[in-house]
Amino acid sequence: MNGKECLTIGEAAKRTGLTTQGIRFYERHGLLPKIGRTHTGYRLFGPDVLRRLEFIRQARQVGLSLNEIKEILAMGKTGRAPCCRVRELLAGRLEELDRSIAEMSNFRNRLRLFLAGIASMPDQADTSQNVCVLIESAPAGLGNKGRFRP
Repeated sequence: MNGKECLTIGEAAKRTGLTTQGIRFYERHGLLPKIGRTHTGYRLFGPDVLRRLEFIRQARQVGLSLNEIKEILAMGKTGRAPCCRVRELLAGRLEELDRSIAEMSNFRNRLRLFLAGIASMPDQADTSQNVCVLIESAPAGLGNKGRFRP
């Protein structure tokens, strides 16, 4: 590959819609093949690496983790089409989203009821020993158990 076919990391970032930091991150985590460098140490990205970066960007957009992307790339290296595995991973991600949406909806309803219940409670006196009686009056089990932040 000659120098005219290669791009610097900044040019590769612009072409792929990624950041230079993101590209370096993917390189550090083994998602990219060994990147060629100039004698002064600049990375040179050829067409194959650009295709790989675009694939990683698209895989992240559909919700795949870095480990899942590594797995898919490894399958591709062995000549096995990873499409069946991708369907499994995406179906699992959809199930996780459905579960999270249901939990969030449930929490929203509980929070709405709690808010309606405390709407008529008076504010505590500034001299109170309590931090906030509204929060301290929240029923056990109201919270979201740290699974998501509304």
